[in-house]
Amino acid sequence: MKRILLLLALVLTASFGARASHILGGDIQYKYVGDSTGVPNQYRIKLVIYWEQTAFDPGATQTVTIRSASCNINTNVTVTRPGAAFSAANLGAYDCIAPGAGSAVYSPMINVHYGYVVLPQVCNDYYMYWQTCCRVFNITALNNSGGQGFYFETELNNTLGKNSSPSFVSIPLSYICIGGYTNYLQNAIELDGDSIAYELLPARQLGGTTGVSLGYNAGYTYTAPITASAANPFVLNAQTGNITFTATQAETSVIAVRVNEYRYDTLYGFWEKVGSSNREIQVTVANNCLPIVNAGVKLKFPSPGVSLDNRGRQVRQYNCLDSSVMLRFTLSVEMASVSPDGSDFRLTSPNGQPIPILQLVGYPDFNGETDSLLVKLSKPLSLNGDYFLYSKVGNDGNTLLNKCGKDMNEFDTIILKVNNCINLDMQLRNVSIDEDEHPHLYWQIDPATFPSYLFNLYRVYRSADGGATYQPIASLNDSAAREFVDVSVDAAKVDARSYRYYVQMILNQQPMPPTNVVHSMWLRGNLTTASSVPVVWNEYNGWNNPQYQIQWGTSIGPNLWLWENYGTPNGDTTATVLHPNIGPGLYAVRIRTVRNMSQVSAEDTAWSNWIQVGEPVPPIPPIDSLTVPNVFTPNGDGRNDGFTIRGLMSYQTDRIVKIFDRTGLLVYENYNYDNSDPWKGEDRQGQPLPAGVYFYIVEAFDAANNTPPAYAGRRRQWKGNVTLLQK
Repeated sequence: MKRILLLLALVLTASFGARASHILGGDIQYKYVGDSTGVPNQYRIKLVIYWEQTAFDPGATQTVTIRSASCNINTNVTVTRPGAAFSAANLGAYDCIAPGAGSAVYSPMINVHYGYVVLPQVCNDYYMYWQTCCRVFNITALNNSGGQGFYFETELNNTLGKNSSPSFVSIPLSYICIGGYTNYLQNAIELDGDSIAYELLPARQLGGTTGVSLGYNAGYTYTAPITASAANPFVLNAQTGNITFTATQAETSVIAVRVNEYRYDTLYGFWEKVGSSNREIQVTVANNCLPIVNAGVKLKFPSPGVSLDNRGRQVRQYNCLDSSVMLRFTLSVEMASVSPDGSDFRLTSPNGQPIPILQLVGYPDFNGETDSLLVKLSKPLSLNGDYFLYSKVGNDGNTLLNKCGKDMNEFDTIILKVNNCINLDMQLRNVSIDEDEHPHLYWQIDPATFPSYLFNLYRVYRSADGGATYQPIASLNDSAAREFVDVSVDAAKVDARSYRYYVQMILNQQPMPPTNVVHSMWLRGNLTTASSVPVVWNEYNGWNNPQYQIQWGTSIGPNLWLWENYGTPNGDTTATVLHPNIGPGLYAVRIRTVRNMSQVSAEDTAWSNWIQVGEPVPPIPPIDSLTVPNVFTPNGDGRNDGFTIRGLMSYQTDRIVKIFDRTGLLVYENYNYDNSDPWKGEDRQGQPLPAGVYFYIVEAFDAANNTPPAYAGRRRQWKGNVTLLQK
């Protein structure tokens, strides 16, 4: 009789084993739906089962048991699969290793079941669980895995009100390979605003009315179910649910995780557990990854707009002023490996300058992986040419990792090609010496090529050694600036050498190509005698074919000169200035050139430094005291309307008055000046002159018999300036 029973048992066991549903993993959770269905205290239960396709389908219906010891509840709920089972291969199960690599179990299928239950009683210890037999064979970490059952549960405490459990949304299967740094996110969402925390559990099967822990083989525990490296051991982050490790040997194991949720009890002032969800995960580690995995993080090719250059680097066309770059990958990237500050990449512009990256934005799925990254730039792409985007070790200590834990090679490069930008057209227009003191720069910009909203600053560079070296001497923050006076170069310095300048704009935090170089005119000469002054100057390069006008200046007071042209303009850079009958006095020579005769504005007129010759004439004592006004206002009010010179009318023979503007132009002269009809601020044609400072020369002469003997027959002269204030 015993032999018959034993034979029957063997037959039944063999029959069951042939049709066993080998369970690979799954999870269970619930959601309160009473508000939407109109059925108070109604919950929807969701049961997800992963099973081996070569075994027996566990079926379209399953039974979930609900029990509560405190409320004396023990009941079953039928949950139903509304559609057909589907393959986990569609969810990326074989992205890292080939099917069948390292284990016979690599054809997982997925069943998703739903059912409804009404729980009218308030209980703090609801358990909703599912259990079955059997697990797959050859689970390395478990003792006799093929003969063990499967159990997981979800908990509910509705004493603080209705509740939905945390809901797992990531895939509970992991097929990976040795050597990859795995970020395995057990992602759960919580709909009620409760706080959640993750913990590891032993793999379990049903024992009585609850789950009991299975036995683990030597060297494995439920907190260390994978053989991992000492540098990257198996660790669960209790706050995020992210499991990290680097597997070091081929094996198959299971990970059991529970996510607990807590709600603050305002009555008693503490956090109370109100629910949980539980899942089991099958993890298989193979010796070899797929070749695409071992290549690390690679950009997807071919893809729209992407080509390869002759070095195999990926090239993509971008538009001028694009401020972000989209990267798409052959394999999804682990978001945990992405440094949000953008430090996983470096971008250099066509001129070699780095462009700061603001951040990297991913689009993670429920597994915490993203198939693309948006690289946000601090400034848009604004130069024509090739930008180089390099991968690098970020501030998080790694480059990007693909979903199988293999890293992106540092300095992998993608070329961003931009060729539709408008090139900045900026030219240094002129360098002139202001009043023998300071170099004055003028530049111009074509506004059609200047995106002023990207402006950062101008930098002015100067060379004092013939162009061998240049030094930055000023930064200008005004985008409207078009000129600059170099006050650090004084009168003594402009007489000592020529200075070279260029200006560079910093646009979009990038140095633009600099302007052309222009140098100041430097005049030198033999100052032995004022009657013959040999002079030489350097050729001016501010414009083509410059013509030079020599000007002779006569001192008419401290820092006041009366200038007149000497000779005619020509292209020579040497001359001898002759004044054979020149009298005593202080004189000066300077050079002037203009862009062309129709452009004589300050921006288009260049002056050299001055050289001085002679000695100042000592003042001649006057024969009669004159008082020359320093200001007059010809506004018709009857007061100070004319240039009235007190004492001038005492001279009977000659009374000569000449008026010059600041450029030395004669604007008024009278050889028989009369205070009864004085100069009223008009030019030689009787037109009002603009307000400003004018220079005068007054000469007076009396016949010898009317002159005191000490000064008999001598002509007297007064020089100075007067300010004209118009209406």
